[in-house]
Amino acid sequence: IQKTWTRRGITYQVLESTFDIDLLFHFNKKYGSSPLNFIPDDSVKEHLSKLASGNAIVWGAFCDDQLVGFISAERGGDYWLQTANTKDSICFVHEFVVHPDFRGKRIGVTLTSISVDCTCGIFAIDPSITEMYTTVHAENIASRTAFVKGGYREVMTYEDAMRNRRTTVLKFAQGTAQYPRGNSQGMLVVGCQSGNAVDGIDVGIFEFQPLVRSKSDPRALDKSMEYKVLANKTFSFTKQEREYILNLRAMRLENGVGYAEGNYKIGEWCAKCINSIISESGIDKSKIALIGSHGQTVSGHPHWELGDISVIAQLTGITVAGDFRPADVAAGGNGTPCTCTFDSIMLRPNPGKKWRICINIGGTSSVTFCPPWPQHGNTLSETMVPIGLDPGLGVFFMDLTVKVIDPDLEYDNNGDIARSGSIKEELLQEFLKHPYYMQSELPIGVGPDDFPESLWEEWRLLSQTMGFSNIDFLATLTELTARQIALACTNFGGEHINNGATDDIVLRGGACNNSYFVERLKFNLERLLNVQIEKIKTMEDLGLDGESWENAMYAMFGYLCFNNVYNFVPSCTGAARPVVGGRIAPGDNFHSIRLKDTPM
Repeated sequence: IQKTWTRRGITYQVLESTFDIDLLFHFNKKYGSSPLNFIPDDSVKEHLSKLASGNAIVWGAFCDDQLVGFISAERGGDYWLQTANTKDSICFVHEFVVHPDFRGKRIGVTLTSISVDCTCGIFAIDPSITEMYTTVHAENIASRTAFVKGGYREVMTYEDAMRNRRTTVLKFAQGTAQYPRGNSQGMLVVGCQSGNAVDGIDVGIFEFQPLVRSKSDPRALDKSMEYKVLANKTFSFTKQEREYILNLRAMRLENGVGYAEGNYKIGEWCAKCINSIISESGIDKSKIALIGSHGQTVSGHPHWELGDISVIAQLTGITVAGDFRPADVAAGGNGTPCTCTFDSIMLRPNPGKKWRICINIGGTSSVTFCPPWPQHGNTLSETMVPIGLDPGLGVFFMDLTVKVIDPDLEYDNNGDIARSGSIKEELLQEFLKHPYYMQSELPIGVGPDDFPESLWEEWRLLSQTMGFSNIDFLATLTELTARQIALACTNFGGEHINNGATDDIVLRGGACNNSYFVERLKFNLERLLNVQIEKIKTMEDLGLDGESWENAMYAMFGYLCFNNVYNFVPSCTGAARPVVGGRIAPGDNFHSIRLKDTPM
């Protein structure tokens, strides 16, 4: 049973039996008394005195050691005995109060949801309890709302002759909740992945705040998620490891055993990196609940990722959610772009704003056209959905070319090399004849098989045959990535993107540090979209960390999977319906992170 945890600067505790009951009584009397909440002194004192014997349970909220709210319950309940199996299986919430100076911080909702949470609420404290009840004044809308948001169900409202009022009864039954509770506390999640650039394994540790679910569909979200970056690191591949991955991605192994071995080996590499970052960060491993692992993509049509999640779970001891894409593919989608999920949750503009173009440059590229969050009651805004695709290449071919120009360099720092060359339009037009760029209907998703290293070799030979230098080849590849993105916006963005409809552009990925690429992207977008762009924004402009976002995305995929929330956007992937993608491999901690009783 977890007895102490923190949310939004407020510490919540299951109070010890020795806690000062006089403090509780006077706090309740001072801040809980109102025309809608009568507090009889004798019965409240008697109730709180049972904290010492353990028959009463109190969950308290503290800010800098100051009590700012609490909810208390007592085992037994003759009044509602007719609805339970026995008197001993009932618990009743007697007192619920929040300091008025701290109202509006969701302390009340947190307390009600904690009281019935499966890890720290009454059902964890006393498994024999099957039902939790309370009663409130029917006109006490604030209290009724807090209990409903915490997962309680309104059973009935009746004329209460004894209290000369209308009383509403609320109930939470273990395992039979009619409304999803979601999370009542945050969760530490590791995100792990190896991208199309094939430069290493990226790992981050993130603290996620509880989800805000949609009222119309509890497997959807009603607003952006909140998370904090605790640690983030790239573990670079050795030359031999990178060649091993590229050999797998070439899909030329004659014996399938090689792919099976690769699945285990990459899982071992991921686990080693995860254990390393946890050790280096100093974070208590027992506090980490989950790993969201994407693995290493080796095929894009259909998608296939290596890095067995059971291997990771066994070697880290932490439960792992992974293998996300097959669910979307089974529902008729491409299983990509995954970035649309992050963009649609984290990067959507506020209600009433212009649409936003969200661009990601990794080894390949992706773009999401994000509508603003809907305005409740505005039917048109509620029907707008994100649109997304993978335009094509990112920096993969650019980085390969840089290594030819200077083997000591990993990438074109600031784009200085490409800037010194010349864009060869005739060569660029040959590149754009590639079948991938000829697609005219969504969904469009990229995989390593679309732009293999062998294609780069063909294009480099073509460039040489046309009499161009490697530096000109790099400049033209840089222009290709910028041009293809602008063309994707023109061809698939629609009325909310084209003809000057929006100048809200967000760019992330290593290319943000390539000023030459950013200049060419801005030039192409302005020309093809007929718009003046004052600035291409970065993640930092939106208050997010640009270095760790992709690791956060796969931690998010795992977190959403674990909590039965959609983690793919069908309007981007082409699936027939939204899905919760992923499998879960139990780790040593699985007994302590039971799945929530969210709807199926």
